[in-house]
Amino acid sequence: MNANRPPFTGSHGPYLWLTTGQYDLDSLLHKCPQTVLGKYIAVTSLDSGPLTPTDEEKRAGWRNQNEIAYSPQIESAERLPYGECAGFDEWYVFESPFDLGQLWHGNVFEAPMTPGQVSRFVNFLDFALHNPEVEELLSLF
Repeated sequence: MNANRPPFTGSHGPYLWLTTGQYDLDSLLHKCPQTVLGKYIAVTSLDSGPLTPTDEEKRAGWRNQNEIAYSPQIESAERLPYGECAGFDEWYVFESPFDLGQLWHGNVFEAPMTPGQVSRFVNFLDFALHNPEVEELLSLF
């Protein structure tokens, strides 16, 4: 995504989304911590792979289930884990605890996901929720 473009927002069913090339995740958390404060995060990708909570994160309430890391209720955005490769982290933010199910492995175009499965979409380099050119991926997301 072009870093000079404005952010895009939208919705799909009950979900609201925001995409931007202007800020990386660290910048977003510093400029708009209210996007996660009081909420719960499910991390499906950290630098294109799974997030394994550290002992400190586990003591703070983070847990890992089916290769997805789940946060406790977020009280501060300052110590949230995010990757070093800007743009290859995938977070889902919820108002209450929510189980995404299991991380699905395979080619999303060859075998359909079933309810209770979620795929990592961050590694599709042109994937963006506002991009009509990736309509097939959007329908899977």
